[in-house]
Amino acid sequence: MAEDDAAAGVDTADADADESPPPDTTADPVLAWTLASFHTTTFLVAPLLLLYAVDALGSLLQGVHTATGLGLYLALWGLTFWTNRRWLARTRLDDWSAVLPGVTWGGVTGVGFLLVLVGVVGVTVGEPVLVAALALVGTPIAALVGGLVGAGFAVLDLLIVAAGRRLGTA
Repeated sequence: MAEDDAAAGVDTADADADESPPPDTTADPVLAWTLASFHTTTFLVAPLLLLYAVDALGSLLQGVHTATGLGLYLALWGLTFWTNRRWLARTRLDDWSAVLPGVTWGGVTGVGFLLVLVGVVGVTVGEPVLVAALALVGTPIAALVGGLVGAGFAVLDLLIVAAGRRLGTA
């Protein structure tokens, strides 16, 4: 077909220059797995260390069973893995334009994890009014906190990748 265009005198260089490669719809699963593990662990360990420092950890964790805690951790990790894959598919870790999608997908993670918590509270407590109030009040707070955490992790990821690239080329 390009030969036909050239024979007819049509300049195909302009048409090829206007075509940009399609956006990446898949993210590196190993990178997404690594970031999900880093984000989830950091997000949980930092507050736990703070609670331990003020001697409030024991009373907080007293009523949480191991299976419940593990289940909540796995739910947060799985949700973080899913949202990190979506974030990485839409951004590249080479400029600051990755921060705004980090806010968006961080908010999605926050609201998604709130839904998990609401489900656990709903099954455990069995009070529909409490569950509805928790969901109603918690959704904007979860979106805000998730967005802020997502922005923070996006900035941190950009700095870590930039440092790694500098060390890799040194």
